[in-house]
Amino acid sequence: MAIDRIYFKEKNFVLTLIYDKLTDIELINHVHAMNTEYEGIYGIKELADCRYLYDISELTARDMLTTADAEKESTRVILGKGAIVAETDGIFGLASMYAAIASNIREDSKVFRSLDEAIDFLELGEFKSKLIEQLSESAYEERFSSLNKSILK
Repeated sequence: MAIDRIYFKEKNFVLTLIYDKLTDIELINHVHAMNTEYEGIYGIKELADCRYLYDISELTARDMLTTADAEKESTRVILGKGAIVAETDGIFGLASMYAAIASNIREDSKVFRSLDEAIDFLELGEFKSKLIEQLSESAYEERFSSLNKSILK
């Protein structure tokens, strides 16, 4: 699976790292897992980093709409904010569809081309410095390496 989540309880913030290849099944499973894991927690701020997502060949616009709609029943999105970072046009387009639906469910949800803009939108302040280590190129290289090792087993 090409999705990792890190929950920072003290900030009520979830960092979602989406990389390599993403399928429709992985995406819907991710949203359902988020809904379950954070049930009863309100106003979560979420950052989905898709800068290292390279293959969306199995995702469609319908998948984006269906998956975003699955957030409706979750307490985590009430008063919550979401930001998605997508640098390539194809991923930005699909993420924009997702954010359009999600913005009707949350306080707000937007897609950005840059990580800095997304972090500023979420108003994370000094917490940004703590995130940088998780968002570095070397951290992603380590994830790719772990992913490739598990595939080879």
